[in-house]
Amino acid sequence: MKRPVFAVLVAAAPLVAWYAPAEAQTRPVMWAASASPAGPVAPGAVVRVRLTATVDPGWHLYSLTQGAGGPIPTRIRLAADQPFQLADSIQAPGPTKSFDPNFGIPVEMYNGTVQFVLPVRVSRDARSGIDSIAVETRFQACDATLCMPPRTERIAVPVAVRAAPARLRPAASGR
Repeated sequence: MKRPVFAVLVAAAPLVAWYAPAEAQTRPVMWAASASPAGPVAPGAVVRVRLTATVDPGWHLYSLTQGAGGPIPTRIRLAADQPFQLADSIQAPGPTKSFDPNFGIPVEMYNGTVQFVLPVRVSRDARSGIDSIAVETRFQACDATLCMPPRTERIAVPVAVRAAPARLRPAASGR
């Protein structure tokens, strides 16, 4: 009985070895996010969301300001229908700029790890408790010879919202 199980494991090993690099190639950019302050925030307050892209070696991600006529620029926005809105523009580090012979134009890109900061205002009518800021990223990753199709990912950033002071709470209806 042990021999057939061992034979199946040996036969499956090349598939596992093939799948791991293939998965890494289809997801060369991984996203993570956190909010500060870490403790509860008041309605109307601004939370700083740190959105981090980790780009696999040999791959790159294009900047928020990448010009037209070439790769897809990275786009970051807050999902609609939530009690959070951008309070100001997104902060991004300066990209590496170079001429890309594949596109025939100058490109702006990031390699390695890049961090974006989103100032997010909590709506005055946000409910108290744990909520999530939904951040959507649309991006394209390329290496020296291949560009992945543009991809959109949604990242949930947990945030604790304090109860609004009585003077800020909407008046109760029901009379």
